[in-house]
Amino acid sequence: MSKRDLILSTALELFNRQGTADVSTNHIAEACGISPGNLYYHFRNKAAIIQALFEQLYTAWDTELSVPSERPVQLRDLTALVETNYQIIWRYRFAYRELVALLHHDSSLHASFLATRQRGFAGFQSLVEQFIAAGIMQPIEPKTLDQLIQVCWLISEFWLNNLEINQRPIEPTNINTGVNLMLHVLQPYIIQGSNR
Repeated sequence: MSKRDLILSTALELFNRQGTADVSTNHIAEACGISPGNLYYHFRNKAAIIQALFEQLYTAWDTELSVPSERPVQLRDLTALVETNYQIIWRYRFAYRELVALLHHDSSLHASFLATRQRGFAGFQSLVEQFIAAGIMQPIEPKTLDQLIQVCWLISEFWLNNLEINQRPIEPTNINTGVNLMLHVLQPYIIQGSNR
């Protein structure tokens, strides 16, 4: 693992466990077993580390939230997509827990997030259209489809905040209830008896 990757993986672990406010670049350097100067060689400050982790998050959205291209889509692919989405949320949970504050304090991060989010909206719409074409989901008129995508996105982005507001622990078992909630939202549009 390169020094840069070590810094990012260590920062991700610390941010997920303690939050970004309580973790300094000195904490990250110490956990990596390197000097602060060595860390600054790779990242000028903590904001640059956070931006790099968001870039990893964007890459995960782009590469992991897809369906197999070598065969027709199946109902299990829809379930797998929802589960993968929540695995990404768990992996980058600091970003979801602190999303509004992080975007508020960094205008360039805000701009990149909005652009990537818009691309994600378009990608999710394309995926739903594939499931409709395969006879797994029923046709959805454009306005309703847009609203469905927004609801699914809101559930994803703010599920961890919902857990914390309700004083429920942030752990994988509770993340699974987010998976079930999103599948419940999609269920009315799934054609009964569609392929598995």
